[in-house]
Amino acid sequence: MKHGQSVAIVGVGGIFPMSPTLDHFWETISGNVDTSRQPPQGRWLLDPETAYDPAIGAADKIYSKKGCYINDESDPSVIAGLDIAPDFLASLDPMFRLLLRAGHQAFRDGRIDQLDRQRVGIIIGNLALPSEHSSTMARDLLGRTFEEKLLGAEVQSELPSVAPLNRYVAGLPAGLLAKALGLGGTCYTLDAACASSLYAIKLAVDELLAGRADAMLTGGLSRPDSLYTQMGFSQLHALSPSGTCSPFDSKGDGLVVGEGSGMFLLKRTEDAVRAGDHIYAVIRGIGLSNDLGGSLLAPASEGQLRAMRAAYKQAGWSPSDVDMIECHATGTPVGDVVEFSSLKSLWGDKGWQAGQCVIGSVKSNIGHLLTAAGSAALMKALLAIKERTLPPTANFAQPAKGIELDHSP
Repeated sequence: MKHGQSVAIVGVGGIFPMSPTLDHFWETISGNVDTSRQPPQGRWLLDPETAYDPAIGAADKIYSKKGCYINDESDPSVIAGLDIAPDFLASLDPMFRLLLRAGHQAFRDGRIDQLDRQRVGIIIGNLALPSEHSSTMARDLLGRTFEEKLLGAEVQSELPSVAPLNRYVAGLPAGLLAKALGLGGTCYTLDAACASSLYAIKLAVDELLAGRADAMLTGGLSRPDSLYTQMGFSQLHALSPSGTCSPFDSKGDGLVVGEGSGMFLLKRTEDAVRAGDHIYAVIRGIGLSNDLGGSLLAPASEGQLRAMRAAYKQAGWSPSDVDMIECHATGTPVGDVVEFSSLKSLWGDKGWQAGQCVIGSVKSNIGHLLTAAGSAALMKALLAIKERTLPPTANFAQPAKGIELDHSP
């Protein structure tokens, strides 16, 4: 990006595990708090003890009961100033209220009084997997059909126990947020797995620099049916059996699934300065790539390096300019070693001193937020800048094999 064509982050909002506010989120990070726990009472269709089997990969079973969960608080202020009926909102899945809270926070945090809302858009990363309400619909409709097939008798037809609109799990949350805030710009959702929220931010930046919008709300949302994701990652053998996310640590044995939302209001930097916005940070460069030879659980260094080198080139930086790197680092042994090796390759063999840069991963605090993971990582970095603090990484004691911290920057 040329000077004067950068994009400023002027508003932030987020709800994360054990962190209903961003002040709580910083306390979780700075306090080295691991928020993993068993699911809240009644959250899963199955009792956790019934679903549990310590054997890794047992069919239709989970081998870890722990995740990082948010509390679905009933917050009357979520609709204050929003064009949305309380009864309608109450009929929707909790993920809608989660995004409305986080998005509304971020929007109100910026200088919005002079904005033409028809030139404000929304792009978010959101998980295209079943929500709790869409799972209920599947049980209501498909379950009845299966029962008829198995028992050979017609089951009494009943209306679905949740509003049919809940079937739109992927795109509707962004559309509802746009409607509630009266925004008329581009509005869509993407699911690019763990990259979703950072990819959404990249696309939002493109909208601003192309002049198609004057402000963009962007970030990530992840609040699926948590039993579905727990079961899925159990079958992938990706969950931590201990239920503890330990990035870069010798005890690292897998990921822990989290949930939440992080949202950001972006403007062109020159517009933000003119409007008198508080600028949390300026985005100077973004790199984007795909792995050519990697996989979901075993990424390839080559793709990571292409993305990082593109971002540094665009920003006009060298790696040694950086004091803190917030990593993806999920706590899976293979993935963490590959990421560390990619960073070492990025820095090269000279021009640095041992230990000059801090690395870390917010997943040690709040788990892997999937489509919202990047938004949680960015939020941590912004809060670290605000607090002028290099934050710790929870659950770290000794580096894992293949991670030679003492001989690296």
